[in-house]
Amino acid sequence: MERDSTPRLDRTAFQALQAQWDLISQFDSVFHSILEPDVEFVRDTIDRCLEKIAAFEPNVSIIGQVKAGKSTLLNAMVGKPDFLPVDVNPWTSVITGLHFNCRRRPPQTRALFRFFDQYEWDRLIETGGKLGEMANRAGYAQEAEDVRLQVLEMRAATEARLGGAFQRLLGQSHAFAEFDQDMINRYICYGDPDDLGDGGQDGFYADITKSADLHIEDPNFPTNLCFRDTPGVNDTFMMREQTTLNAIGESRACIVVLSAHQALSTMDMALLRIICAIDAREVVIFVNRMDELADPLAEETKIRASITKTLERFGLGTEIEILFGSGYWAQAARSAQPQNMLPAAQKSLRAWADAAGRSITNEADLRRVAYEASGLHQLLSAVAGRIADGPGARMVEELRAEARNIVSMMETVQTIGAKSGADHDVAAIKQRLDRIRDTALSRHQQNLEQTREDLEARLRRAQEAFVESALSALSSHVAIYGEAETWTHEPMSLRMSMRSAYLSACKSLDRKAQALLVEGAAAVQDILDVDLAVVGVDLPDDQVFFPIIRPPSSLSATLSLDLSQAWWQRFWKFGAAARLRKKYADVILAETDPLIEQVLTQHFDQRAAEVLEVIQDYLNDRARYITAILDQKTPATKQTRDVA
Repeated sequence: MERDSTPRLDRTAFQALQAQWDLISQFDSVFHSILEPDVEFVRDTIDRCLEKIAAFEPNVSIIGQVKAGKSTLLNAMVGKPDFLPVDVNPWTSVITGLHFNCRRRPPQTRALFRFFDQYEWDRLIETGGKLGEMANRAGYAQEAEDVRLQVLEMRAATEARLGGAFQRLLGQSHAFAEFDQDMINRYICYGDPDDLGDGGQDGFYADITKSADLHIEDPNFPTNLCFRDTPGVNDTFMMREQTTLNAIGESRACIVVLSAHQALSTMDMALLRIICAIDAREVVIFVNRMDELADPLAEETKIRASITKTLERFGLGTEIEILFGSGYWAQAARSAQPQNMLPAAQKSLRAWADAAGRSITNEADLRRVAYEASGLHQLLSAVAGRIADGPGARMVEELRAEARNIVSMMETVQTIGAKSGADHDVAAIKQRLDRIRDTALSRHQQNLEQTREDLEARLRRAQEAFVESALSALSSHVAIYGEAETWTHEPMSLRMSMRSAYLSACKSLDRKAQALLVEGAAAVQDILDVDLAVVGVDLPDDQVFFPIIRPPSSLSATLSLDLSQAWWQRFWKFGAAARLRKKYADVILAETDPLIEQVLTQHFDQRAAEVLEVIQDYLNDRARYITAILDQKTPATKQTRDVA
């Protein structure tokens, strides 16, 4: 009985989130119940709400360095100790989504594995992947060729193993109605290369597997929740970096996993880069592997101070929660024999218990204390809280506002339909509605173009300022140390400047769009008051929900400027300081020009398209509402004559 109590502790962590889902499900039922022929004018609005509900699956990304214990922690979080492989080669790290109680699971599919396509695979050979491309941009042909040869060797082994099936698999996917441990190991576990040569199956497809999605039904978890295990941020060839960044961009909470041994020093810069592309309110830092420290609680204070100092140095805010624990302790707490945990881990746990005032006198105590010290419950609660307070609360607010508007419109149209009709110039009123919409869209396009132009100018200024600061610092470095010391200049300040510029531009676009909709609503209200003479009736609630503004994930991408230890030593071979400055400036521009383009095209343009959709939906909803009132107040014969 004691062992079975652990999952119940997990379930309480999700209570607020599940309560929210229960409320969302009620809205789903209400919207379905009013889908009737006589309310056709609100059908598009209802369909949009139903689609929003069906698509709502909060994603939680797990990120961290290789060997930080991400997979062990995730296995403990989902209550399956050996579910995901924990000893994976970075080359074969596969981004893996665990979808719990998914409402939109593909038919007859519980496991879906997607493979790299031909272009992605060829890119590895032609350029050495992203790492090779960065070396080439930096002007280091030999380093780029070394990377390419390493990739070529790995690819040759993959093609030899898969044989004739290799070309057929690229760009394809494998879907299964069920899955088991052996299947998971074939697609996402590295395995031993020697075993593969002898006919072993572990890791058979792992080299070419781009992503995996596994669907799990578990009553301990709320509806529609996805945990996504990502490759380590020190993925050797960065071959899955973009896939990871895409996943993080779609996440609604992010767990940054640090190893207790590494966390006392400054946080890894690759992790900081990723955090800068996430809203601080969505981030939880979890210091894992505390079981490997002799005095966990004493070390916790030092580690927390170090991490906080690092975050503050880069202006990443104080909203990021820092938790401590151990995936290993959590797994031991779930095991049949917790006393079999490693002696060092058990000694560390007893030190934690003594410092925390907990007693361990039997197996039940050991399991209970191991679970408490693991930090697992606090972690799940923190993640659930971020989703419930953020996207969950936003979803409920949007649905409540939409439901209120729909009911208000239906009641108004029905009330007007019970009164005597009147003659109206139907064609003229509909033309006015078209003009209101066209005017708003035209002005929005002008605002968009100006905002985008301003954003690009600001991004360029940030780039220029960074180049100047880097060259100035380089000159000082040479003056003090000469050309014998390695030169580094961390581009985090550039990322933060670009991040600020992007968020400011998005907020500006939202404000301008909101102002246009207020004007449009006033014009439509005038039709209601004057042309239709509907007394005492206002338009539905003017509250507008634009998509949540999220920092651009592209800013987390690795630049050659981040890889400073070996390559930048080659700069000193250029000799004259002027040539050195020119070379370094060229590399910065070559690396950051594509970054600016990505922020504009992949993020701002996408954001602009979402804002445009909100504007169109808002104006179209109100035009249909006026048209429905017009249909009720104007005799059918009159409408036909006027429209003709």
